[in-house]
Amino acid sequence: MTQLTINIENKSIVPHLKKILSAIEGVSISKPEKKNKKSGIEESFEDARAGRVTHYASAEEMFKAFGI
Repeated sequence: MTQLTINIENKSIVPHLKKILSAIEGVSISKPEKKNKKSGIEESFEDARAGRVTHYASAEEMFKAFGI
């Protein structure tokens, strides 16, 4: 499937454009994906700020806590 992204400045034509595209066989309109996904490091910083962290005295203590 090929996807085409169209940027429309004049929002008043959107309903008309959707109607035209829906009339074409094999063409469907999908909702845009959310672009606000956080990266791993951003999630890590958020966890640290919220206090969702665990502290260990050493690496050995951490491995013992996980049963390794």
